[in-house]
Amino acid sequence: MEKVEMFFSTLSWFTYATVPPVCAFFGWLAFPFAFFTSILAIVFGTVQLWKAISNLTNPLSNEMSEYSNFASTNEALKTIFSQASDEEIAKYEKQLDTVKIFDPVLIITPNQTWINQHGLPAYNAVMDAFATNGLQNRRRDRNSRSIFHFTENEELYTVRRNVRNLIPNAFFVPTSLQSQLSNAQLHPVGTAWILLKVAALKSDFGEDENFFHVI
Repeated sequence: MEKVEMFFSTLSWFTYATVPPVCAFFGWLAFPFAFFTSILAIVFGTVQLWKAISNLTNPLSNEMSEYSNFASTNEALKTIFSQASDEEIAKYEKQLDTVKIFDPVLIITPNQTWINQHGLPAYNAVMDAFATNGLQNRRRDRNSRSIFHFTENEELYTVRRNVRNLIPNAFFVPTSLQSQLSNAQLHPVGTAWILLKVAALKSDFGEDENFFHVI
């Protein structure tokens, strides 16, 4: 029994004598690793903080990068209103400033052949119908008679259907069918474009070639 006690006593002293140096040794080995990981954490945190600050202070720059494949709203308007002056484009662009992202916008450019046939007052009456149909004492075009702001596609095409029923001669029979119909309306009141703002300064747009088809 005495020998056993002496053995454990010796083992205890050996443990006390060796564990602190061993811990210290491995602690020094771990120090470079801990230092390196701390540096990585600081660098990573700094980068993330910089990105967050950049997003807050320069949202338009990030937006322009994200939607770089889309035309600017200014470019879209210049394509649609190819004969408009810079002053007119600026006016149209200001009108679109209040349009929410992804709200559909109908833009109609006049067909001079139709106006020559039916007269300018008739053309204005069609534009007024697009501007006011379904609304009470207000307009969706801010009196432009060319840019019509809708809240959703269903509203846009409901108005289209209503105007077609009210003023059918604003619409025309497609060229491929005109020979089959007598007294067919050959010309539309204008050209229809659909524009969607995808960002504050960017838009997706295109001509709707079927918009004024009566059939």
